[in-house]
Amino acid sequence: MRYLLTKEEITVPEGVEVAAKARVVTVGGTRGKLQKSFKHVAVDIYVVTVKGVKKVVVEMWFGNYKIKPVVRSVASAIQNMIDGVTKGHRYKMRAAFAHFPINMTVLNKGKALEIRNFVGEKHIKKITMLPGCEVRETDNRHQIIIEGIDLDSVALTCIVGLSVRRYY
Repeated sequence: MRYLLTKEEITVPEGVEVAAKARVVTVGGTRGKLQKSFKHVAVDIYVVTVKGVKKVVVEMWFGNYKIKPVVRSVASAIQNMIDGVTKGHRYKMRAAFAHFPINMTVLNKGKALEIRNFVGEKHIKKITMLPGCEVRETDNRHQIIIEGIDLDSVALTCIVGLSVRRYY
C-alpha cells in the first residue's frame, strides 16, 4: 500500500535562520552554522511561514511503509541541527577501570586527547577531535566532556575515537 503524503513539520525558534535548497539544509544560530545534505533521500524539504511562525516542512509523496519512516529521520536530523546551533551537544564520558588506572590528558586547547595506561597498554592513544568538537577535563580526573554543535561529529568522536575496537 502506498501512502499519498507523509509530512513532518519542525518549528524554528527565534534567532535561528534555516534555509533549504535542493535538499541541502543550512541552519545558523548563536553558536555557529551547520550544513547537511539530504540528497540521498527522496523527500521535499522547504521552509514556510505560517501566521508569523517559521516552519521547516519535510514531505514524501507516494511512499510505502518501508521508506515512510525516513521522513521522521530527516526531520529529527534537522531538529538536532537546530538544537546544536542554539544549545549545543555535550557527551560526558568516564574512564571505567578495575585494576589499571587510566590517565587522560587534554592537548592542543581541547583539539586532542591523550590516553595512557589503557587496559595496561604501554602504547599511548592519541585521539584528535573531529572538526567542530572540543574536549575538556572536569574536576573528576577520570571524566571528560566532549562538546560541539554537530551531534554527528560529537557522537562519532566518542564512538570511533575512544573505542577499544578498530574501524579500518
